[in-house]
Amino acid sequence: YLFLSPISAMFSVISIYFTIVEILLIPAVLVRVGIFTRIPALIFIVIFYFGYQVYSILGSYPELFYPYISVFSEIQRQGIY
Repeated sequence: YLFLSPISAMFSVISIYFTIVEILLIPAVLVRVGIFTRIPALIFIVIFYFGYQVYSILGSYPELFYPYISVFSEIQRQGIY
């Protein structure tokens, strides 16, 4: 039922936020364990993999990323008011 209803879209958006937390959490655990000191090439693999994940997340739901615009800025945000 969840995969065929509009609720599944909501779960996919929620899972994107979990993926963003996962991008921050997994390298922190790997640094704490000390894997990066034993296998230095793993740093580049992790950076590339999570960079690709961020790129794919923002490609599927670009409305999740709104750059910061100050309240005092002259720029008007485009969107629904």
